[in-house]
Amino acid sequence: MRAAGSRRFLRRAAAAVGIASVSFAALAAYGWWVEPAMIVVPLRQVAYLSSGVDSLSIEADGHRWPYLATGPVDGPPIVFLHGFGTSKDAMMQLATEFGRRGWRAYAPDLPAFGDHAYHEGHVHDAVFYVHAVGAFMDAVGAPHATVVGTSMGGALACELAIEDPERVDALLMLSPAGVVPSVRNEFMRHVDAGENPLDIASEEDFLRVMNYVFVRPPKVPAPFLRWFVDAARARRPQTLEVVEAMKPFLVDGLVGRMGSVAAPTLVLYGSLDAVTDPSMMQCFVAEIPAARTALVPDAGHVAFSDNFPGTVRAMCEFLEWTGQARDGHPAAAR
Repeated sequence: MRAAGSRRFLRRAAAAVGIASVSFAALAAYGWWVEPAMIVVPLRQVAYLSSGVDSLSIEADGHRWPYLATGPVDGPPIVFLHGFGTSKDAMMQLATEFGRRGWRAYAPDLPAFGDHAYHEGHVHDAVFYVHAVGAFMDAVGAPHATVVGTSMGGALACELAIEDPERVDALLMLSPAGVVPSVRNEFMRHVDAGENPLDIASEEDFLRVMNYVFVRPPKVPAPFLRWFVDAARARRPQTLEVVEAMKPFLVDGLVGRMGSVAAPTLVLYGSLDAVTDPSMMQCFVAEIPAARTALVPDAGHVAFSDNFPGTVRAMCEFLEWTGQARDGHPAAAR
């Protein structure tokens, strides 16, 4: 009797495991082919946990700001501003690196990007974004900080240093837009023709953009590709409004205005940048009084993705020069 009971229990247990396995496989397949958020969202949380990054939100000026935070709470603050069409997640690797070096790092989703809603009733131009970033900095208790921005975020970081200089202890611009270079690359010629090379309405558009911004585009698994494209399609009407509002600023909005930047400044480009041509570097140096430069070899528009060690090394050398590795925090240690 006991043997028969044991066999029945084992059969039932095996059946239960089999059903659970089939159910899990079915859910995984559904997530892979039909509803990618079922896979992508949990994996994002795993990435945050494994990197020691907190995914948080805070209210500023009546709007919810999703952001990432990492590093000691008493560390010197450093704020990372992402580029057009991306999100806080794009800055996670840099934020994690500087958090480990002793900084208190913040990486928000800017309005209309990532998980941050479009602010209805507002024109999303540079004036709007600079005010919004200032409100976020106040809300997280970092009214002034070292500010790092990439691409559009780099141009906005520079605008913040012009319009609200007390907020910027040091300015690090990675592949910034906002000036007129001597070289008009293919990307810029498309913009000159009235096109939007960063517009994403299909998977083909997404892959085209990846080839523009990376020297070595990372492999994107199918669920992530669909999730990114679905998200881009859902917010495309608002994104196109941001394009129209920001285009004049991103084309030449900083020209003739950067002489008032008082913060020590790093202007960094990837040597193979096919979006913001490295010749733009000289436009910034010609105007900003305390500007230093870095050209990261074998790197494209997202220099810290193509050559992370080279980008971090250049940033840390600059911060050592500014004295920002302060108060015993190993901010610029290598």
